[in-house]
Amino acid sequence: MTSNAPPYSVDDIAVWPDGWWASLGAVWNGHYGNRSNDYEIVREDDFARLKELGLAEDFDIP
Repeated sequence: MTSNAPPYSVDDIAVWPDGWWASLGAVWNGHYGNRSNDYEIVREDDFARLKELGLAEDFDIP
């Protein structure tokens, strides 16, 4: 099966179930190896999802 979605970017956001988040690039570089791998990847321009997750203020989304 192929996907039309572009690959994830280092600027996309990894969000863990407890609300902790980090850039996907930092996760890929191993900076969060102490955390589980059950994070959700949210594209950096998916403002609606970032708002749903309560991260609007962190990303200056009105």
